[in-house]
Amino acid sequence: MRKLKDFFYDKNDIIIVLLIVAAAAFIIYNRIDAIMDYPEIYAKEAAETATKTETAEETDQTAQATESSASESAAPEAVSITIDDADTSSSVAAKLQEAGLIEDTGAFETYVGSAGKASSIRSGTFQIPKGSSSEEILNIITQ
Repeated sequence: MRKLKDFFYDKNDIIIVLLIVAAAAFIIYNRIDAIMDYPEIYAKEAAETATKTETAEETDQTAQATESSASESAAPEAVSITIDDADTSSSVAAKLQEAGLIEDTGAFETYVGSAGKASSIRSGTFQIPKGSSSEEILNIITQ
């Protein structure tokens, strides 16, 4: 019995470390799904925030456009945008902002990144209706 006590007394520090490592491994093992899902959840929240901001801005723009163009025809005006092979999502966002299709380049870039379509943007000339949402614009330039 004395030998057993001496063994545990001598190895006490190692046993404590092993218990701590085992507890940490148990916690990580049980929470790995939540840990791995966090980036996806964060991207969805960022996209929802960007979409809500753009929706509010588009609502304001639509109300202003409706007031100013009450006598114009109902067909939406289209803007021509040319995207080159070397354009990145940020340069595309800048072109869209210059054309008056989006207000915030950062919000559009965040939306493109969260949708996972930054590498899917095609080159060419596209006709984009004024007042299009970020989702509609992205669908036009990535199809």
